Amino acid sequence: MIEWLEREMFRKSLTNPVVFKNFVRRVAYGLAGGDPEKVHEMALEALREYSDVVKEVSGNFDFPNLHVDVCGKDVMPFGPAEGLDKNGVALNSLAEIFGFVPWGTCVVPQRDGNKRPRVAMDEKNEIGYNAQGFPHLGLDAAEDKVKEYSGLKSLLSSVCGIPPSPEKIDVAYGELEILTARLAPYSDGIIWNPFSPNTDALKLLRTKEVFTKSAGLVRKIIGDKLLLVKMGPYDDNSEKRNEWLSLAEAFLEGGGDGIVAVNTYMIPKEQVPSKDWGYPVAGASGKFLPDYRQRAITDFRQAFGKKPFLIGVGGIDSAEEAFAAFEAGANVLAAYTPYIFNGFGLLPQIAKGVEKKLQEMEYKTLKEFQKDKGLVAVN
Repeated sequence: MIEWLEREMFRKSLTNPVVFKNFVRRVAYGLAGGDPEKVHEMALEALREYSDVVKEVSGNFDFPNLHVDVCGKDVMPFGPAEGLDKNGVALNSLAEIFGFVPWGTCVVPQRDGNKRPRVAMDEKNEIGYNAQGFPHLGLDAAEDKVKEYSGLKSLLSSVCGIPPSPEKIDVAYGELEILTARLAPYSDGIIWNPFSPNTDALKLLRTKEVFTKSAGLVRKIIGDKLLLVKMGPYDDNSEKRNEWLSLAEAFLEGGGDGIVAVNTYMIPKEQVPSKDWGYPVAGASGKFLPDYRQRAITDFRQAFGKKPFLIGVGGIDSAEEAFAAFEAGANVLAAYTPYIFNGFGLLPQIAKGVEKKLQEMEYKTLKEFQKDKGLVAVN
């Protein structure tokens, strides 16, 4: 009886944001002692354990008029942001919900990350804060999970080599090559992530030279598969914009196909709404990110045209935000924090709203809209 009830509540929470937000999420937080990171782990366990339930409701997440080309597959233009499934434990279930599945960021050695608690939530404003420090089970464990993937949706593996010091950038290159070589056979594309805001060592990677060389190293391994870099947000001033665009340009020159825009935004401890926050900074994501996302998409398209592939990320919690990102030039969209607060049932609501907007503009499909804007699909 208890297992049946769990399955049914899980089923309802997948497609109904009200049930998720007002009941299932509250129960989960109670069981987890209020620890948002534990709640996240429980959610991934449920997705893996009840994969049959996810498959049964998967039709609720498919809108054929919104299909686009991602790595040669005709799929929905929505995916999870990489951090939603860091270790690849629920990839098959996520592929039943989303049109493409980024996961990671995967690293070579197992990393514990920072000491818990390292995640906080602002429930009122729907903003998440983290100082996780790149926790990961490591490449061996992740590769085992990826080998289990049997989904028909495009799988994009996010990876990063971590330099131990400025003098040892070659360590990061070596790890990047190892990660790519072992995950590429199971992936439709690779996302390089040098912009995690809570790992100081990654700052050493943010130079034009490293961006160009990293793109070239991965390209030699993956051939013509999709190659993207995840870019961080930047403030609205010419110096930050030019610095950001120069890194994006270096990646494209090295052989990259495009970018993911944007990662979380670094804020000081004083802005984290938690009295027990033990870290000097945090990466913030959620409702405040749309301005950063739109700035990045718009500036990137103005600088590099319509050919590069772009995944828009950051505060996409409504049809209005989704369509704004499409209008600015995103090929596809991804999200993480909005689903934390509203559940996956938010996705059909967004999709219906985007369909309605297209109809109002007299477009039959999203493909037609994007073709009219001159966007080019990268297969």
